[in-house]
Amino acid sequence: MKLTPFGETVRTLRMRHDVSMKAMAETMGISSSYLSGIEYGEKTLADKYVDAAIEFFSAVATDVELQSLRHAAERSKEVVNVADLEPDARRLVAAFARRLQSGSQPSKEMNDWLDSKYPERKRK
Repeated sequence: MKLTPFGETVRTLRMRHDVSMKAMAETMGISSSYLSGIEYGEKTLADKYVDAAIEFFSAVATDVELQSLRHAAERSKEVVNVADLEPDARRLVAAFARRLQSGSQPSKEMNDWLDSKYPERKRK
């Protein structure tokens, strides 16, 4: 399993500042296993946990590190949970994501469909 950007940043900060997961989790009011779940994207990264992590590191981390942690949290929230989707829907989401990650653009048909479903969206 791969760490989320938030998880990577938190672990780096913990190692850099010699802080255990247990100490951080206790200060945040959660269990170590829950914090681990957040880091791996298995648990929802709520704003209260982002704020608690930033508060936890505020005494030892630089402003740049804290800003990096907030940015990593925002990137981690971009993850879409597809576990509850039907298998065909999961494959479609994965195929679409792979296409976008490879630098390809959505087809005209896909953009037309998205426009019909979400007319408020703005294309560049």
